[in-house]
Amino acid sequence: MKNQYLTCVFRDENNIIRVKTRITERIDTPHFLSPILLPNNCIFRQRLVEHFHIENYHAGTQLLLSILREKYWILGGRRTVRNIWKACVKCRRYKSKSPTADPVSLPADRVKDAAVFEVVGVDLAGPLYIKRGTKVWAVLYTCALYRALHLELVSSLSTDAFLLSFRRFVARRGRPRIIYSDNGTNFRGTYNELAAIDWNEVSRYAEIQRITWKFIPPTAAW
Repeated sequence: MKNQYLTCVFRDENNIIRVKTRITERIDTPHFLSPILLPNNCIFRQRLVEHFHIENYHAGTQLLLSILREKYWILGGRRTVRNIWKACVKCRRYKSKSPTADPVSLPADRVKDAAVFEVVGVDLAGPLYIKRGTKVWAVLYTCALYRALHLELVSSLSTDAFLLSFRRFVARRGRPRIIYSDNGTNFRGTYNELAAIDWNEVSRYAEIQRITWKFIPPTAAW
């Protein structure tokens, strides 16, 4: 034995080879004070490590080695435990790296120089309950470039309620050029209201450009 922590090897009354460690004066179990010695070329050693690995919920190398050394001293134990852990199908599945993809470029609307709230994303959050039990929803206007946030409250999810919040937003923050939203019925209704406007006629009398409304694919994050 070349390990400096082992002083001798002996056979107990059951003719089992054990290791006499340097902590025999400690008050503990006999297995801990004199663990059973297992060679590194024993099939029992492999089955034993596999059993403890599964019994302890697929413990890692260090934890499993600590548990085994409470009763057994395996020659080359760390290498044995590491090999069992690497060969475990479940452990290989959970330690495998997730597939990665190269990051894609942001849309041009997200990176071009523009004024704050010139390109916005809009969504609703709620319901929220205020005093007297009134139920309201928060309309979130987010600047796509600078991540500035503007909040409005609406009392319903109707198109008319959203149009009122949109008018307040425009009066406070200015008129956006591009709007991103999901496919909610209130957003679709507002889009139809804006699409019904004759923008060519409007541009003859005022320098107002048409608002471009872009809907994201269903269940996608804008």
